[in-house]
Amino acid sequence: MALTISNAYLTTAQMAGNAQYIADYLIARDWTQNAIAGMLGNMQRESNINPGLWESLIYGNMSGGYGLVQWTPATEYTAWADARGYPWGNNMGNPTAYFNGQLECILWEVANNQQWIATSSFNFSFSAFTKSTESPEYLAEAFMRNYERPGVLELEERKQNARYWYKNLNYGGSKIEDVVQLVLSRVGKNTYTQDGALREHVFDEPTGYSDCSSLMWKAFERGAGIQIGTWTGDQMGRGDLVWHNPNYEDVFSLDMQRISGAQRGDLVFWGSSDDPDASTHVEMYLGNDQFVGHGSGIGPRIKTASAYTHSGKLVEVRRYLSGGTPPTPTGVSLVRWIPG
Repeated sequence: MALTISNAYLTTAQMAGNAQYIADYLIARDWTQNAIAGMLGNMQRESNINPGLWESLIYGNMSGGYGLVQWTPATEYTAWADARGYPWGNNMGNPTAYFNGQLECILWEVANNQQWIATSSFNFSFSAFTKSTESPEYLAEAFMRNYERPGVLELEERKQNARYWYKNLNYGGSKIEDVVQLVLSRVGKNTYTQDGALREHVFDEPTGYSDCSSLMWKAFERGAGIQIGTWTGDQMGRGDLVWHNPNYEDVFSLDMQRISGAQRGDLVFWGSSDDPDASTHVEMYLGNDQFVGHGSGIGPRIKTASAYTHSGKLVEVRRYLSGGTPPTPTGVSLVRWIPG
């Protein structure tokens, strides 16, 4: 994505590139989508989401505001950045360093309880803000009152900005696609094994080793830096439950793909015939009626989801990162499927 840093006001497209970078950075550090959007709503008002912006466009005015959240005076940020080797000002040789420095400063403020002053209406810590699932509008006001404390409120503008960024960024999408591509990169390259030591070697070249769960474990670990568990039972205890199969049918039909809300990068689990809720197998859903997974022999393989069968019963769909592409399978019936 293109990053824009300048002492000038940005277009919406330029802000969007900057905002997506910030969202990716903070999602990877366990902020919620809601909190990120609430802060971005304020950043848009304060700086056009531009780390190079000086208050009133007066370059080098250390007594005015500077940066994404308009630290005031500017030395509140520049002194912090100087002490840690982050750039500021007009040397734009490494754009990501400008963003990373300012985002790391905000993370430092969270960790050290700086800048944020809880008010009676929003009586919670900066750390709690980052984990909140309250609405983007609520969190935009919380950030304004507890962090920014601006001279000009423009509260409704900040709330509208927050809702816009909540709806129009890909929260975790680039990360989940990295994971998907890692899984796809192993198609036809790995030998199936359940040996504990060999399961660690999913990405060996020219030939790796995996079973169904180690493939997913290592792809999420490498592609997104998160731990989803090393085997199916562990994986079924983590992430978000997207859909549970009420009747334990055998096949993930086109109708079920539609009503389940499954997205690209979600994991689909099977249980045993005797105990459907037990864990026996996992596949990754790719959208467009496709799975990818490693069940035996040389793999993993790409399969037609609505034709795929397993010895166990279809149990559930889980999501570990948001932002996957919604499926668009062909031939899906528009008749609503009703459980039971």
